Amino acid sequence: MQIETRKVYDVLVVDIAGRLDSRSAGEGGDRLAAIAQGPDRKVVLNLAAMEYVSSAGLRALLRCAKLLQAHGGALRLCAANAMVADVLESSGFNSLLQVHAAEKDAVAAFG
Repeated sequence: MQIETRKVYDVLVVDIAGRLDSRSAGEGGDRLAAIAQGPDRKVVLNLAAMEYVSSAGLRALLRCAKLLQAHGGALRLCAANAMVADVLESSGFNSLLQVHAAEKDAVAAFG
């Protein structure tokens, strides 16, 4: 799994590539937690290159969202492929976090 960050206006976009599963959720979750505890309060996770997410990966995403919220920030998800979007929907995750079809929509949601 790879995690890279970039700025779009005043939003930190985090590109996640690969699988976020039980093998990678520990290290990946720690990196996401560090991002959530950093200076950026508006964060978008771009899931366009994410191949798969397991329950361990969902926990890492939720931990990131809660840490951001605790520090006055917010997390948006975007661009999930069909498989990842199905996992987000079937787990009820899309009712916990804002999930957008495109990155531009997620960035614009911060208004």
